[in-house]
Amino acid sequence: MHESNLLAAFASYRVRLARRGRSAMTPDGALVVSCWYAGFKKAQVEILRYEEDLSGQAGEIASVLRTHLAEAKTNEYDVRVVVAVAALDPKAVDQGIPARATYYARKDLVGRVTSFDGDRVVIEFRRTPIRAQGKLSKGASVTQQLA
Repeated sequence: MHESNLLAAFASYRVRLARRGRSAMTPDGALVVSCWYAGFKKAQVEILRYEEDLSGQAGEIASVLRTHLAEAKTNEYDVRVVVAVAALDPKAVDQGIPARATYYARKDLVGRVTSFDGDRVVIEFRRTPIRAQGKLSKGASVTQQLA
């Protein structure tokens, strides 16, 4: 796991992200979505739950994200994640202060959309074994805990 920009993180899943988007579908039918680090909570042993309220979001990016989430829930598609870690408090973003983010493709996590009503989304992720992806920095672990 290493930090990258948003486009590179999505490209690591072999998908091309639309301009400033948050989600994309892979050719084999998985959803790749960027999720804010602050939205993750441990739900149970071996389950990491992501929750987000999209009610205040509008525009093309939010519309595409909603479409992808609904499709993934209906068809029970796997969800792959790019974790966005904000340099500023997400509340500052709500006040118009732009946040810089660092992005991490978490290939060890695979999830399912367990709830989506058009605004509120819940995705539950489980850790899966992955093959080594090159050398890790000293002390780093591929299965490092997210939270």
